[in-house]
Amino acid sequence: MNPSRTFPPAARRARPRWVRAVALLSATLMAWLGGGSALAEETLVLTLVDLSQEEAATREIAADMVRVLKKTKNVRFVDLDGPLNLGGEEIQTSSAKAGDQAFKAAMAKLEAGDHEAAADEFQNAVENYAVAYAVLADLTIYPRALLMLGVAQLLSGDPKGADKTFEKAVQADQKVAVETDLGKYSPKAQAALVKARNAVAARESVEFEIKTDQPNARVYVNGRSMGLTPTYATSTKGDQLIALAKQGFARKMRKVAVDKSGVLVEEKLDPARRAAALESLRKGLVAVAGGASNPEVLSEAEGLLGTPMVLLLSASGTREKMRVSVGLANLSSRQVINQVTRDIKWESRDKVTREQIDKLVDDVLKPRVIVAPTGPGVVEAKPIYAKWWFWTLLAAVAGGSVVAYKFASTTPDTPPAFQKGTGGVLIQF
Repeated sequence: MNPSRTFPPAARRARPRWVRAVALLSATLMAWLGGGSALAEETLVLTLVDLSQEEAATREIAADMVRVLKKTKNVRFVDLDGPLNLGGEEIQTSSAKAGDQAFKAAMAKLEAGDHEAAADEFQNAVENYAVAYAVLADLTIYPRALLMLGVAQLLSGDPKGADKTFEKAVQADQKVAVETDLGKYSPKAQAALVKARNAVAARESVEFEIKTDQPNARVYVNGRSMGLTPTYATSTKGDQLIALAKQGFARKMRKVAVDKSGVLVEEKLDPARRAAALESLRKGLVAVAGGASNPEVLSEAEGLLGTPMVLLLSASGTREKMRVSVGLANLSSRQVINQVTRDIKWESRDKVTREQIDKLVDDVLKPRVIVAPTGPGVVEAKPIYAKWWFWTLLAAVAGGSVVAYKFASTTPDTPPAFQKGTGGVLIQF
């Protein structure tokens, strides 16, 4: 090594203060921008309030919007039935929690190889989920618990019990039974599940009618949506799990044995415990959905619904021309963020109408970051990445970071202050 090119450690570390300042500022701004992007992508928790008049078409539109919201990325949909029935579904709610605890304990025992104890816990989970079926956010939990019960029964030496359980699981939700692979637990379990699927598929097909005293209630039969009451459902012969729900009424579940076609299932719906509170806000929410400013109504709605964001739906007209208006309201800030109104031809729920609802929901949810008010109680909202200054600032920060890094990492060509023959002392290591 050339002694004249050897720098003391202090000489290598010394850099202009402005270089370090630029590097620090760039890093800070990059972190801030990254945080801003993360905020723009965070999960949106919201519910849907249907303010439309009681008609089959308007309720169909509301049900279709729920379908879209449940599958929308970065959206966690909270069904309005839960807040409206708060305090009136203690048994179902506590059963759902007990089912979750039992399922978790059962999985731990299954992994530990204690198959008999696992079967007992899975049986406990299944019974609790059956009681809570109408209030489960995910109806597939019940058939999945049945499948795991069948696995535990098979591994504990009860193949006949496992066969019956697998058939119950297939009957409860054929889609889940087809998509689930039990081979990782036991090849015999997967073979038994295939056998159960074939046995259920060979059963006679039955058609039965479902009615409620309150029309246009949402119906789910064995995990599948069957539209609104009154309606006909088709299934395979055997036990049918029927879940009923309607805004403003308590959710209900019926387990009905249907051995032949033509059976009529009738059910009476009871008002939700907090339905009157929502009805008292209805007029004000309709006005807000139409563009009016009413912070007090939005404040009361936040306390009632328990979600920070809400979609206010109002549909009217005929099936040939249905006017659908949707407002995205931030209950916490007492503001309507976005309003979208469309005329939709709703003669039947086909592919075209579904695509229209998909587009409607997408358009009303596009704004995610509130930037400035544009009118009384109404704000314009645009994602931060849609702003011209965002990309300009990002480019400037990126450029500054590169320059700062280059300066900070480049060794200077200036020789050390002390060299041979100058009278100084150079210490080398």
